[in-house]
Amino acid sequence: MDTAKPSTRPIMVRVLFFNLLSAAAVAGAVFWGLKEISARASLLVQAHPDLAEAHTLAGWVETLWRGFWPYGVPALLIFFLIMAVLTWWSLRGPFLRRTVPAAPRRSAPAKARPQPEAAPSSAETDRRLYLHLIAVLQKEGRLLDFFSEDLAQYNDGQIGAAVRSIHESCKKALDRHIAPQSVLDVQEGEEIAVQKDFDPNTLKLVGNVTGEPPFKGVVRHRGWRARKVDLPTFSGRQPHDIIAPAEVEVQ
Repeated sequence: MDTAKPSTRPIMVRVLFFNLLSAAAVAGAVFWGLKEISARASLLVQAHPDLAEAHTLAGWVETLWRGFWPYGVPALLIFFLIMAVLTWWSLRGPFLRRTVPAAPRRSAPAKARPQPEAAPSSAETDRRLYLHLIAVLQKEGRLLDFFSEDLAQYNDGQIGAAVRSIHESCKKALDRHIAPQSVLDVQEGEEIAVQKDFDPNTLKLVGNVTGEPPFKGVVRHRGWRARKVDLPTFSGRQPHDIIAPAEVEVQ
């Protein structure tokens, strides 16, 4: 029986899409957290103007806030892109070892028969799947509505109130469908030992990496893994470019 090797391109696109979306969710959570900490630090300085520790904390938070967009966001994107490549690389080996039977050749029918309504093509279904998780987060937490909003017309208090609701709704959706979990069960800033047989797919070494393990290092990010992938199904009949249909209230 003729066989053919399956293509790994759909897996790569889905893994890349999921990691970019995860980077956006983490960046939104960090943005909201920095805003909250900055506001509380300002209140602390106002309440205790003579307290040196309060001014130190406020300066530290201000430094983090200034570096969030030029350094934090690009670092998040690079990290999740690397995680996407590593995940795809770990999956492509077993996937490529599978073989699928080639479609047998059939002679042309003598007479054309009426065909039922055509099902969505494989390419259209793949394109729809790429937007499926965004559609879930839009439905649960209005994530796209927030990203498309012009924040310049709102003050920080209004933005913080909106982000709190969106963060809570999207977090519930992610917990329900993928249940993200930290790769390392330690706190950021703690020192750990990296053994010789560490898994490069789950642990990324940065900084002054020379020589051979074991190494000692400080945890800068605990990483993320999905404990499950339980996305809701979709009918496959909706156009591939529609993430969420418009809503019209009939009077």
